[in-house]
Amino acid sequence: MSLNASLLDSILEKHVSVDRTLTNKIQAAAFVVIEENGDTLYANAVGSLTLEEDAPPFSLDSVCWVASMTKLYTAVAVMQLVEKGAIDLDDDVGKLIPELSNKDILKGFQKDKTPILRKSTKPITLRHLLTHSSGFCYDYFNRNIKKWSASVGRKIDYRLNTIESFNYPLLFEPGKGWEYGIGLDWAGRILEILSDCTLEEYMQRNIFESLGISSSTFYISDHPELASRRAGIGFRSSPNEPLTSRAEPAPSNLPLARGGNGIYTTPNDYAKLLGALINTDNGILEPESLEEFFKPQLANPKHLQIFSDGPMHDSVFPEFPMKMAINHGLGGAVNMEDVPGKRRKGSMTWSGATGSRWFIDLETGIAAVMFTQVFPFGDHVVSQLYDELESALYRSLRGE
Repeated sequence: MSLNASLLDSILEKHVSVDRTLTNKIQAAAFVVIEENGDTLYANAVGSLTLEEDAPPFSLDSVCWVASMTKLYTAVAVMQLVEKGAIDLDDDVGKLIPELSNKDILKGFQKDKTPILRKSTKPITLRHLLTHSSGFCYDYFNRNIKKWSASVGRKIDYRLNTIESFNYPLLFEPGKGWEYGIGLDWAGRILEILSDCTLEEYMQRNIFESLGISSSTFYISDHPELASRRAGIGFRSSPNEPLTSRAEPAPSNLPLARGGNGIYTTPNDYAKLLGALINTDNGILEPESLEEFFKPQLANPKHLQIFSDGPMHDSVFPEFPMKMAINHGLGGAVNMEDVPGKRRKGSMTWSGATGSRWFIDLETGIAAVMFTQVFPFGDHVVSQLYDELESALYRSLRGE
């Protein structure tokens, strides 16, 4: 394979600027493309590390909070335990964590605002947690769970990052719906119980060391050298405003390594993970596990489909045409059709709150990741950049 690197360079440079007054630019971006033999087809980073004047340049080794792109690391780690026979995908995880058994399901509220709860009749399984079909949501996003919290005097939410803060009612019977939520955080805790070590320790020993990943951690404050390379996060209050600095949403000094969105990593490190997943001889997961990993898991993906069909489309899946059929594998969303001019059917993808995104196209034999540090999620410049990069990538692969 060969690429027109200058074309991709020009797209990155078009959308990135150190001029802080511009409303249609971001401060930094990186794009890395890996092919299935492990070779790097393309890698470049442009921009500045922070929004400060005279900030050092952003690079492929800049450390970024990737938010929900953490989920891929955690899913791979948990699948290794499945391979070892420590747990099965369809095991009842309530037997390991009492807070996951005998769960309440929130059905609504009475006229006096008293919650209507009923007990779940089905166990939560590891598969449910990995595919967001357990019934858990993100409590601070969900109106009904916030209403439930107020009714019972609950003053905390998931972001406190304790077992207590993870424990709230389900929205539906496990396996009977889809709702983006804290499944991977619970999965990370399950891994810690089964492996008798922290999620950070497990990943260091079983993923990072194997792949040469050297700049990734859940605990950035414990690593001054990594902290010195940490990229700042730009905030855009509305599409017509320039980026500004603000208090960062990134986690720091949390009591648990948050398997759903807690990792700090670099473009180079994340590309190594993607390269391992596209290569069946990677030594990270067996071919049978990889096959299951990419397989569509949802019998009825209608609730996930809302993100492709509805008003969230441009934020969540800007690279897809409207109403693209999607499902969910064990590591991310799977497009069920070829994307015109882009990735092929059966590709997997996910993203993070600061705009970074990845995809793996097994049929074409490539994987790619784009890094940005822009908040909130769904920034119009970031979405346009990603769409243009992928389109140009596939045009280049076709020799156009």
